[in-house]
Amino acid sequence: MAAEYSDPTGATRWLLRQATRLLAPVLDRAPVGFAVLDAGLRYLYVNRALADLHGLPVAGHLGRTAAQVAGQADPVVPGLPEVVATGAVHRDVELDLVVSGRPRHFLVNRFPLLDERGAVLAVSVVVQDLTEAHRLAALEHERAARRLRSEWTGRLEQAQQLGGVGSWDVDLRTGEVSWSANMCRIAGLPGSPRTVDDVLALMHPEDLDRARAYYDDLVAGAPAAGAEFRLVRPDGGQLVVSSTAEVVTDASGVVAGLRGVCVDRTAQRQVEQEAREARVRAELAGAELLAEQQVVLRLQRALLPPRIPRVGGVELAVAYQPSDRAAGVGGDFYDAFLLPDGRLGIAVGDVVGHDVEAAVTMGRVRNAIRAYAVEAPGPGRLLGALNRLVHRDPDLALTTAFYGVYTPGTGELAHANAGHPHPLLRREGVVSELAHRHGLMLGVEPTARYATRRVTLRPDDVLLCFTDGLVEHRDLDLDRGVEALRDALAAPGPRDLDHLVRRLIAEVAPHEGRDDICVLALRRGPAGSAG
Repeated sequence: MAAEYSDPTGATRWLLRQATRLLAPVLDRAPVGFAVLDAGLRYLYVNRALADLHGLPVAGHLGRTAAQVAGQADPVVPGLPEVVATGAVHRDVELDLVVSGRPRHFLVNRFPLLDERGAVLAVSVVVQDLTEAHRLAALEHERAARRLRSEWTGRLEQAQQLGGVGSWDVDLRTGEVSWSANMCRIAGLPGSPRTVDDVLALMHPEDLDRARAYYDDLVAGAPAAGAEFRLVRPDGGQLVVSSTAEVVTDASGVVAGLRGVCVDRTAQRQVEQEAREARVRAELAGAELLAEQQVVLRLQRALLPPRIPRVGGVELAVAYQPSDRAAGVGGDFYDAFLLPDGRLGIAVGDVVGHDVEAAVTMGRVRNAIRAYAVEAPGPGRLLGALNRLVHRDPDLALTTAFYGVYTPGTGELAHANAGHPHPLLRREGVVSELAHRHGLMLGVEPTARYATRRVTLRPDDVLLCFTDGLVEHRDLDLDRGVEALRDALAAPGPRDLDHLVRRLIAEVAPHEGRDDICVLALRRGPAGSAG
């Protein structure tokens, strides 16, 4: 254990005893320098690492002030008076010092040790010598920089070879032209042209005048500029080159020559032309797709009922919004119609797929529901017949459907479900699912059975039937979507049912990536309102 400094102050002696007893066994052998100094900045404790930093034994520190021990540059001394005077904490202070003629880098932390009243009794100092770590980091950084320079030098050389770059010179005193080997390769020539006229002879006829004007401007000493020309190769092929040039003057300032580089832009210009043509084709295809979607959308809207019936004691509201996806058009549908006995049939369904076939299936299924409703008005029997129709007809796609028969006078709703989302029932501000067991989706199994359930709507109850596009979000669990719909339906809102339906769609439906949405809402009127 390191030697202790004897201080008459009882509090300091207690602090020293605690520090040495608890910390010294660990700190004496720690690779990080550690010391405790009293309020007069005299060493009370120092470990071997910090003593070695000063080049003194541990005993040579104790009882001496930091200034007495420190050399010309010492990481311990700076900031100690401030810590004693203010109780400030110096955390992770980086110091670059020259010790014994060598640059050193230290990381220093200084912490006050306080008594019960908050007065500073002593200061603890932790010194970490990061010189070697910084040296290794600098070496690694230098090696990485060299590797990067070497890598980019190689890439630049490769890019020059692959990029189709060539150089050229013109001696205006002799009229001699000199092309680099790569410039000759670009132009498809076995050797360099000899004169400017030989170069101009390679120009595309439509670019010849512009090339002459460019050359004359350079000879006249015009500022260096770039230009682009088409060349005709000996094999008849055309290429596009961009030239950047500068004038070369002699000792007297007279223009004596020209030099520059040419870059083969043929492939780039071809890609740009193909890109322009592709954009035109894409715009035409987009216009055609939009026109097709509009046609199918009009077809789909035509297959939905043009109007819904008015029934005494019942308020009905429906809404349909098409998908905003590229496929665009699906098979969601709703329907409401009067049965011969005065009851009201309601249906909401969703055909699998987003195309013309889905829309056509939707129309046929909706018409079949109306036809079967006359012969087999019971919801379970109707869905059973509809299931057999979809299963045996290869032109019809799998479909989910909810079908119900509502009796206006009593408020009774008989209903059955073929794999469709549960409708919601709002009663006195409380929203719950219309609980019933799902039957299979239509078309899956020809012998599937569908149970008829019954519920009696009370005056002012609201039944909400919908397709999954209303609650299906790309980044949200389906149950969360249904929960959001329940909350929105339970919230106070417009009395008018049409307004309520529009508000629910605006608040709950996805803003983008949306599927088709169909909503049908039914409210039983006040008692005695049926007519």
